[in-house]
Amino acid sequence: MSNDTIKKVLIGVVALVILIPLLPKLAQLMPEPVTLDAVEPAFTNASLAVSDVVKSDNPGLGAVEGISMTVNGTSVVVYKFDDEGKIATQLEYQKPDAGSAIVETWNLSESLGAAKPKNRPSSAARNGMFMITATGEDKTLNSKIVQIFKGL
Repeated sequence: MSNDTIKKVLIGVVALVILIPLLPKLAQLMPEPVTLDAVEPAFTNASLAVSDVVKSDNPGLGAVEGISMTVNGTSVVVYKFDDEGKIATQLEYQKPDAGSAIVETWNLSESLGAAKPKNRPSSAARNGMFMITATGEDKTLNSKIVQIFKGL
């Protein structure tokens, strides 16, 4: 072997010897993956009251698992998907379409004599292969719930 090859091998061995003790510390810096079991404690740790927790193996929307709960009076459902396409599609379905948003913002239906819509505000977000929907009267609480979920 040539001197250059020996130098490269020695540098590699020295680098490995230095990095091996640091691997456990680097592993601690990696975020833990999101799980359905981590959702409820996250809301509880944020001083929100969690009740009526129900896990489901068939929650709908094409998800493989889900958990529904009430958080400070807001209905919250967390879905676990196994397919990127399904979660992307369902997240888009949760967003209001542009026409409905304009009608609601400008109160067009009421100005034409229609009854006031009784839609409850809803927020949705994605975190990896999980999606959350928060539906309740308080939009700021919905947003807070979604932000807590995104921070998992």
